[in-house]
Amino acid sequence: MTIQAELDRARKYERQGRAELAATAYSRIAGALEARADWAAATAVRARHARALLDAGRTEEALRVLAGADRAAAGLAPHETGVRAVLDGQAAHVLAGAGRAGEARARALAAMGGFRAAGDHGRADRAALLAARLAVKELGHRAAVPALRELLASVGPDGDAHRRVAALLAEAERRPDRDHDVLVTDPDTAAWGRLAAALAVGAHLAVSNGAAWNLLDGRDEDPGEVRERLAASWDVTGEAGWREQIDLLLGAGNSDPAVQAVLDRRAGGADEYAWQEAIAVWCGEKGLSAETTTALIGLSTRILRYEARFRKDGLLAPGERVSSVFGYDFGRAVNMARWGLNAGYCDTETATECVLRAGRLAHRFYGSWAEFSAGYTLGRMLRFDDGEFGEWYDRSLIAHRVLTDDPGSPWRMLAWG
Repeated sequence: MTIQAELDRARKYERQGRAELAATAYSRIAGALEARADWAAATAVRARHARALLDAGRTEEALRVLAGADRAAAGLAPHETGVRAVLDGQAAHVLAGAGRAGEARARALAAMGGFRAAGDHGRADRAALLAARLAVKELGHRAAVPALRELLASVGPDGDAHRRVAALLAEAERRPDRDHDVLVTDPDTAAWGRLAAALAVGAHLAVSNGAAWNLLDGRDEDPGEVRERLAASWDVTGEAGWREQIDLLLGAGNSDPAVQAVLDRRAGGADEYAWQEAIAVWCGEKGLSAETTTALIGLSTRILRYEARFRKDGLLAPGERVSSVFGYDFGRAVNMARWGLNAGYCDTETATECVLRAGRLAHRFYGSWAEFSAGYTLGRMLRFDDGEFGEWYDRSLIAHRVLTDDPGSPWRMLAWG
C-alpha cells in the first residue's frame, strides 16, 4: 500500500471516530517517512499522530509526540511554511485538550498566519475560528472582545468562519461583566439532541454558577474546586458518597417530603380553605399530631405566598399553580452527574445515564420548561429562602428569566419532552 493510500485510510479512521486506529496508522506512516529522511512530510504526519492520540484519550503521550514534532520542525527549510502551519494547527488542538489554552491560542494564531502565507485561506480561516474559541476559553467572554474583533477582521467576509467568529464576538459583547447569573453555551459541544435536552434540565444551576449548561464533563470548571464544593456542600468525598447523593436526587429524596405531601393534597380547583381542610383530613388519617398538622397547613400558606409572587414576577402565568417540587432534585441531579464526572467520582457512561434519567423524570412530572422552572424554584425557595424573597429568590428569578427570554437559551431552542 502506498503512503498516500495509508494516509487516506488514517483520515477515514479519524472521520469515523476511531482514534486509536488513526493514531496507530499515523505512527506507522510517520516512521516510514522518517526512514526515508522525508522530514517535512514526517513532521506533518507526527502532528496528526499527536492529535489522534489526544482524541484517543492519551493526552500525555500526545504531548510527547507533539514535542518531538516541534523539535523536528526546527530543522525544516524556511520555505516549508505549510508544514509548520499544519503542525501549529494540530498543536493548538492538542494543547487545548491538555488544558493549556494560552499556548493553544498562540499556536492557532501561528497556524492562521502560516496558512495565509501559503495561500491556503480556507485553512487559515478555520485556524482563526479555533483561535477565537480559545481566546474566549483563555480570557473569558468580555476580556476576549478585542482579540475577537481582530480575528474577525482577519477572516474572509463571506465564509462560515466569519459568521461563527462574528457570533462569538456578539455573544461576548452582550455578556454581562460577571461570571455568574449568565447563560454559557460551549460552542464546541452539541446544543441539541437527547443529551442536550436532558442537560438543559440542569440549566438553572448552570446559569447561576456561570457554567456551560451543555457540557457533560464540566471541563470549564476546575476539578479541584468541584471536589471542594462537593465536600463542603454535599459531604461527598468519593465515589460512594457521590453515588448516594445522585440516587437520592434521582429518587426525589433529597428535599423535604412534607412539601410534596402538602402539594398532593390540593385538588384541581381547591381554594385555600378547601386545601387546608384536605391537609387536616389527611393528617388525621395518618395519625399525625396536632402540631404536625398545624405545621403542614402553615407550609401550604407559605406555598401560596410564593405562588402569588411567582405570578407577579412571571414565574407562573395567572391562575397557574405548582404541582410538584421534584424538579428541584432532578435539576440538581444533572449537575451532580456533571460534577461527579469532573471530580473523577464516576465515568462518562454513568454520568450520561444519570443525566438522561433526570431528563426523563422531569418530563414525566412537568408539561413545559416553564412548569419545570416554577417547580424547581419553589423547591429551592422552601429549602433556603424561608419566605424572605431575598438573594436566593432574586438569583433564581434571574436564572428563570435568562432561560426563558434569551434567544440562545436551550429552553427557547429545545422542545420540552
